[in-house]
Amino acid sequence: MASAEGPVRGRRVAAAAAPGAAVALALLLAFSAAAAEAPPAEPAPAAVRALEGILGLWHSGAFEALYEAGTAETRRLLGPEEFRLRMSAEACRPACCFAAFRLGEAAVLGRERVLVRGTVGFEVHGPARPRRRCAPEERAYVLEWQEGRWRIPLTDLLSSF
Repeated sequence: MASAEGPVRGRRVAAAAAPGAAVALALLLAFSAAAAEAPPAEPAPAAVRALEGILGLWHSGAFEALYEAGTAETRRLLGPEEFRLRMSAEACRPACCFAAFRLGEAAVLGRERVLVRGTVGFEVHGPARPRRRCAPEERAYVLEWQEGRWRIPLTDLLSSF
């Protein structure tokens, strides 16, 4: 019987210590997550780099990764398969490399929002005939800091929504 009481007593002690430890662990994780998810000290250059990466994903047709770069609101609005199909049907995509994006301005709108405006170079992609000319055009995107990274509204990438 003594052996049966030993583990029970041990469990009671662990159970009694667990709430305090759990609270401490939860606070530690919350502070770590908050620190990890804080926007960069210089948000504008970081948001511009993020937009350039997003345009690169779009150019290469990496629509699953592009979907993951979308804001939480637009990911709830569009499912991944619907987004992939709609993006695949787009006749124009950003051009490659130096022609992809020319920065006009990057303005901090708030701690977690940056407006990036510039010229996006577009080129024809696929057999579909575009309804508009695939040529460089001025675009403005508001990137938002969510879930530890700069994200873009997916609806801003679709020609018609």
